[in-house]
Amino acid sequence: MACRAQKVRRIKFVTAAFVATLTLAALLFLVSPFFHVREVVIQGNSRISQAEIRSHLEASYQTHIMFFNANAARRRVLENPYIGDVVIRREMPGTLHITVSERRLTAYVEHMPGSFLFLDDFGRVLEIRNYMTDQRPLLEGLQFTRFQLGEMLEVPDAASFGVVVHYAQLLNHHGLINRVTSMNVSDSSDIRILINYIEFKVGGVNNADEKIRTIIAILDEMPNVDTARGFVHMQEIARDIIFEILQ
Repeated sequence: MACRAQKVRRIKFVTAAFVATLTLAALLFLVSPFFHVREVVIQGNSRISQAEIRSHLEASYQTHIMFFNANAARRRVLENPYIGDVVIRREMPGTLHITVSERRLTAYVEHMPGSFLFLDDFGRVLEIRNYMTDQRPLLEGLQFTRFQLGEMLEVPDAASFGVVVHYAQLLNHHGLINRVTSMNVSDSSDIRILINYIEFKVGGVNNADEKIRTIIAILDEMPNVDTARGFVHMQEIARDIIFEILQ
């Protein structure tokens, strides 16, 4: 009987030692350089360079993919105002997949002579420069109290600013934003959109989508659209549209 019990204890000891050895081997394998980050795949970026995104990730070839702090890396990437969201996914054994969603540059506001705020289509300040880059409308007559990089522009009349944002989003949606030279938004009930040398007086927010569609139709039908000068009165879309030609 004692011999049998001794045999059982020996089998248990051997089994435990075998399991411990396998566990240790597995742990050593998991922390080995085999699982170090070897590739970072970045997609969704156009304005922000891959090099800048990589610098915020802080993932080198010595970084173990299991110990990579994705939450902290995500927070660092989101510090760039142009990036609205980022998704980080691990792919074993050593690949990080980074998918970013960039905010769209939609308009400019002159902060002071020779200094411009870059805004997205919600009124967030993306950048401050002393020159404009892409073809986007300059918002004329927009009043604001203060601004902070990466935050929404603070304006005294939020409702009126909402009208401006609505028109900006529609211009983006219909692919017209890069043809607009300026938008006079000093009066939210009398918004004026300048395209080339034609000023479209669209009035307020009523039927805004239909007004933008009508602008596109007018531009498509106008043979001398690049050189024509004048005013298009379309405050009330239901009425006949009046085009004043300037000599």
